[in-house]
Amino acid sequence: MREPVDISVFTPSRTDPEVLEAITVQRLKLLDDTVARVRESILTRHKHHLLFVGPRGSGKTHLITLIENRVKQDAELGDRMHVAWLNEDETCTTPLEFLSRIFRALGKRYPDCYNSEKFEPAYELKPNDAFNFLQNLLKETLAGRTLLILVENLDAIFEALGSKGQKALRAMIQEDPVFCIVSTAQRLVNGLSSRESPFFGFFQTEHLKFLTVQEATELLLKIATHNEQDDVVEFLSAPRGEARVRALHHLSGGNHRVFIVLSQFITRKSIDSLVAPFLKMVDELTPYYQERLRWLPALQRKIVELLCRSTGTVAVKDIAKPLFSTNPTIAKQLAELRQKGYVESSKRGRESLYEVAEPLMRICTEIKENQSPGPLALLVDFLRVWYDEREMTTWLGQCAPNSVSRSYLTSALARNHVEGNLRKHLLKCSLESDLLDLGSPEVVPHAEKWVDLSDELGLAFLEWQKENTEKALGILESVIDTECDATIKAHALRMKGSIFLAERKFDTAFKAYDIALSISDASPSAVVEILLACDALYILSGDSDKMIESCTTAVTTHISSANTVALALCMRGTAYCEQGKHWEQAISDFSQGIDLADQVDYKIVVSALLSFRAFLYEKQNKFDLAIADYNCTLNHTNTTVDYKITAHLALASLAIKTGDWATGVKFIQEGFHLKQRDDARPSKRISLYIDGIVESI
Repeated sequence: MREPVDISVFTPSRTDPEVLEAITVQRLKLLDDTVARVRESILTRHKHHLLFVGPRGSGKTHLITLIENRVKQDAELGDRMHVAWLNEDETCTTPLEFLSRIFRALGKRYPDCYNSEKFEPAYELKPNDAFNFLQNLLKETLAGRTLLILVENLDAIFEALGSKGQKALRAMIQEDPVFCIVSTAQRLVNGLSSRESPFFGFFQTEHLKFLTVQEATELLLKIATHNEQDDVVEFLSAPRGEARVRALHHLSGGNHRVFIVLSQFITRKSIDSLVAPFLKMVDELTPYYQERLRWLPALQRKIVELLCRSTGTVAVKDIAKPLFSTNPTIAKQLAELRQKGYVESSKRGRESLYEVAEPLMRICTEIKENQSPGPLALLVDFLRVWYDEREMTTWLGQCAPNSVSRSYLTSALARNHVEGNLRKHLLKCSLESDLLDLGSPEVVPHAEKWVDLSDELGLAFLEWQKENTEKALGILESVIDTECDATIKAHALRMKGSIFLAERKFDTAFKAYDIALSISDASPSAVVEILLACDALYILSGDSDKMIESCTTAVTTHISSANTVALALCMRGTAYCEQGKHWEQAISDFSQGIDLADQVDYKIVVSALLSFRAFLYEKQNKFDLAIADYNCTLNHTNTTVDYKITAHLALASLAIKTGDWATGVKFIQEGFHLKQRDDARPSKRISLYIDGIVESI
């Protein structure tokens, strides 16, 4: 393994271009296309002018650096061009200043051609004359070459130039078609977007996007590969690594800069080697962000500082209240801050929620407000996302009593204890966002349950819902092959079986469920879930004999678990019912399950047993016994709304059969009232019972 490469966070131009090429993601096609346009501009009279728009941290300088390096390496372009790369934060209020900055940049790169002596006469002239002098000198020195101008933060330059300055600059470029401009901007200011602007439609504009989860993973993989860190590559390529990157992505957004920063830490072998470089980075970042805050008007600065102190997105009203301001005033300021690239917004219904655009900006506010050198929240959160509690606890035992590492680990573990597992929370938020985009809000609770079991199972469920079945099965196979926890392995097999069941591959589904049920160390709750999945399999396949066989095996194999036995008895009894015979065996199974009621944790199983036995009693005209069971169903602890509907409608049917119409109507009204509830979503089996009861009424 080689020494990890040093990647400059804020000045990619200081990083070896070969390294930047090696770790580039997302924009290789854009890079190839841009270089092709620049080549055409240099080799022909057809000039292109390009503008890349994106907020800070979106990789604009990285892209410019690669464009410059590729062009510089092209031997065919050598003497056909000169390159002027302006400083990132150039201040130009007139076209003359802009032109003088170009000369200064050219002088550094081509001192023989653009020496200061040639430039000196301009200082003795009036501004207009000096501008004309430099324009002619530039054209003369270029001698037929194309001038490639690389300029960052063009939006700030255009705002400083104003309309008059922009017109003069456009006239110069149009008069002498020797320029090719490659520029970046944080936003499209009026000078770039207004139809009245001299530069409207002048640039070929490309809006840069933040990294997706997959692209962020690819970036980290490329950095680890370049550093020959095979163990990191293996981890990031596995479902567990993908889950952690996804959670980290939700914490930090797809900001290129944040992932470049974090890439330097995910490979550290000890907590000490993680904290020290992070604190060094904070020392470098804080003055930069504090200076950016000082650029803002007072109220806007207060808004940004409030958002930096907040842990999530914040509504306008929750910003206005602590700042003693009004909603309209704050909304207007937020709109300006969004244009400036300081904040981002998202929607929750009709309400707009805001957060800082750059997560690292939180650091400067935290540093400014904390007098004591306590743990930094961003690093604490990073630890909570990237490392398991087991790993952090192990490290804690190796730390010196008063070390910085101990304070960070203690803080991370304490916050997880109070607030819950941050990685699981962020992973749930990430999956929820994807599922809502898919138009599947109804499966969000299921996704959250899978994440509670295992990060990887949550990912597999998401891929399944996205119809990426092969990837979902691949994740599950990885869990089945490597997971030591028997319960998680059993649940992985359950999801695998459910995927095959959805594809109506009944034999393959049965094999997965069968293997899952053979895992003796799996928790009783896992066995219950697997048996329920088997129930669905047998309903769809219509194979009640196999269902009876499986349930009989479950009753005898897992005899120590009352939960499992009760559920297996319930399912075997319903299988007897579906065969239209063996009603006495079904009643016997239901009765044995009900006898276990005090030992069963899953009360819905007891409700089902009571409801199904009552149904059979009713079929046998044993109305008193049926009424007693239905009333028990209604009064049983944790009876679901679906079984309550069944019981109400069944009691209505029985009351009407015995001539008690008033009681019957009362139960019908109560039953249909329950059926309107949002949580009334009966399964296929319960729906059949309800429909049968309604039909009898």
